[in-house]
Amino acid sequence: QKDIALEVTVTNIPSDPRHPQKDGDDAHEAKLIASFPDSLTYSAFRELKGLAEKQLTCGANQNGSQVECELGNPFKRNSTVTFYIIISTTKVNVDTRDMDINLKLETTSNQVNLDPIIARAKVVIELLLSLTGVAKPSQVYFGGNVVGESAMKHEDDMGSLIEYDFRITNLGKPLKTFGTASLDILWPKEITGGKWLLYLVSINSKELGELQCEPRHEINPLAIKTSRSSRKKREVAEKQTDSRFSLFSERKYKTLDCNGEANCVVISCPLQDLESKASVVLRSRLWNSTFLEEYSKLNYVDVLLKAKINIAASADNIKLVNEATQVRVTVFPAKTVALYKGVPWWIILVAILAGLLMLALLVFLLWKCGFFKRDKKDHYDATYHKAEIHAQPSDKERLTSDA
Repeated sequence: QKDIALEVTVTNIPSDPRHPQKDGDDAHEAKLIASFPDSLTYSAFRELKGLAEKQLTCGANQNGSQVECELGNPFKRNSTVTFYIIISTTKVNVDTRDMDINLKLETTSNQVNLDPIIARAKVVIELLLSLTGVAKPSQVYFGGNVVGESAMKHEDDMGSLIEYDFRITNLGKPLKTFGTASLDILWPKEITGGKWLLYLVSINSKELGELQCEPRHEINPLAIKTSRSSRKKREVAEKQTDSRFSLFSERKYKTLDCNGEANCVVISCPLQDLESKASVVLRSRLWNSTFLEEYSKLNYVDVLLKAKINIAASADNIKLVNEATQVRVTVFPAKTVALYKGVPWWIILVAILAGLLMLALLVFLLWKCGFFKRDKKDHYDATYHKAEIHAQPSDKERLTSDA
């Protein structure tokens, strides 16, 4: 917010309303003097309600640190004027905690109780930051054989690839003017027993350049060789499906987060170079062996990851609107045919009996429609047909007959 308004009300009313004629008079050459701190400068004034003569005028000094508002000459008895002093806040920074504006009334008339007052405002800086997160892919699979940590030579040996993409949008001033913002990720590194859960391979950002995220030893701690090709293993895993089938059995699952069975570490990435928007991508691998050993009997496992934009504790006057987000990844076991439970025998028996019942019903309907009865007329019309041979006269007989 570039400008703020200070509402000022000045009255010239007798001290005792029960005896209005006892004291009170017109205030000649009445004026209000407002002095501002270094973080504020005068911008303009607006009169809300006041004198019909429109005698209110305000003028500031050269650097805008002080303004004098003429209330009228005279400022009549029983008068009240309310106006706004518009103040620029362009010099307010993260170190500004509060603002004190000194207000003082002056008049050439006799006035004994014109003590100055201080208008104080607490400064809260609202960072217009928005944080969203997405996992690519949001569903992964584990399977195969258990492989020990010492046998991990390449990141493909660990498990499925998961990339967490966090997008930060800044609608306000560049964060480098504050110098205290960071993206903090609660990373589910391992499960309670100390086995690997998600292995963090790298952190990158095109907009922020080379990120100096801390602690550095949590990023690729085993110095595993990274790979540019990530689709082969993922596509193979996605083609495998859970072949177990049970019509009425309850699906078993578990949620792993920092408040439960996951041990998390805080990965902090500075955001001082953020201008308007940026994307921070965390490349990780699902530790396949841990899921084979611990969660192979479950239908699926949800892994929750939380991230938030953090402001240094010293800047207690900074407020964030949307500083946190949560990303969910669902992990399925890629089962083999050996674990196929099959269809229960009673379902097969019911299906056979239902088929026989439908066949009997169909035969009954055809019988009722007379499909199996033959017409009697067709029975009596079935007679033998004798062949009749008619002798044809020869040519000689034909000539004799003609004669």
